[in-house]
Amino acid sequence: MKVIAITGGIGSGKSKVSDYLIEKGYPVYSADDRSKQLLLEDNIRLKIMDLLGPDAYTKGGNVYLANKPYIASKIFSEDVLRKKMEAIMHPAVRQDFEVWLKKQSKEFIFQESALILASKNPYPFDKVIYIDADLDQRIESIMKRDQTSREQILQRIVAQPQLGDHLSQIDYIINNKFDDSLFDEIDALIEDLKNDNYE
Repeated sequence: MKVIAITGGIGSGKSKVSDYLIEKGYPVYSADDRSKQLLLEDNIRLKIMDLLGPDAYTKGGNVYLANKPYIASKIFSEDVLRKKMEAIMHPAVRQDFEVWLKKQSKEFIFQESALILASKNPYPFDKVIYIDADLDQRIESIMKRDQTSREQILQRIVAQPQLGDHLSQIDYIINNKFDDSLFDEIDALIEDLKNDNYE
């Protein structure tokens, strides 16, 4: 079993790649989706409230909900807070992923995460795939999806790992042109993986 990472900046198309792999029958663990669930677990919630204050969550009845706009505004404006947040979430996601991984049996298993390259103690992936895309197209895509300002998006992009700083950790780069050629690149990659040709 090969465990393969899918990473790239916000708006690059990681989710589209993951969705296509799932359609092809491959298990994909979404670190972003699972993080949203882990944020609600009591032990993590209390750590984040201690770090960011009680406004990090809202409460409806007996249910806590993450105040995502507030959390994002805090961690993407202060590097110290962002790193402390990562120190809480990265180990939690790692542990959750390893539990999930034990239940898998396919030849290729994928994890999708924007922050794999930023982790101080990353899972020892067999290969790392980076999804790259034109910056303006990424920003336009995110603005449509999240109803977020260009300034806020650029702030998040700058806070994420950049391709040029991590080339030695990356085995395969997929260039997303926001058209169907993306799927051709994924198909070619899968064939490379099957043939143990990672160049």
